[in-house]
Amino acid sequence: MSSNILDNLRKVEVFSGLSDSELVQVANQCKVRKVGANEVVFNEGDDGDELLIIHEGCVRVAINTKLADNTMAPSTINSLYKGQSFGEMVLLGGATRSATVTAVEACVLLVLKERDFAALCDANPRIGYRVMRNMASDLSYKLRSSNLLLRGNIRWQQGELGRRSSQ
Repeated sequence: MSSNILDNLRKVEVFSGLSDSELVQVANQCKVRKVGANEVVFNEGDDGDELLIIHEGCVRVAINTKLADNTMAPSTINSLYKGQSFGEMVLLGGATRSATVTAVEACVLLVLKERDFAALCDANPRIGYRVMRNMASDLSYKLRSSNLLLRGNIRWQQGELGRRSSQ
């Protein structure tokens, strides 16, 4: 395993608090996927069973939104870069993709299948505990922020939502 992969995994928020030996165990479960520029990684509404980590490149995250004329159009909600992950909800047992992710440039992605992560957690429950705790913390932040936004107590600045959601 490359030390570059380990350095990258250290940056991934969902793996925060894992030791290097635990990160090596995670890395050993990952497969590499190369994606070309402008290639769709997955579409909103697709079934999913993989967490993806950007090892090289950049992706755009977009959701379909209704326009004033009742047509649907993609709206970019985030850009993600090296050391950031997406698709983490699948670690909770599979999920329908909530957004479309497209490579902005050629990317190298580390792919962690949900079933491989579950087996890793069975073998090392501390890894599962730390990852689930990190996810719960992030989801709690997003829920509180969404509640405030819906109540009109805050207004997101361009890019503000994207910066926090990738943390």
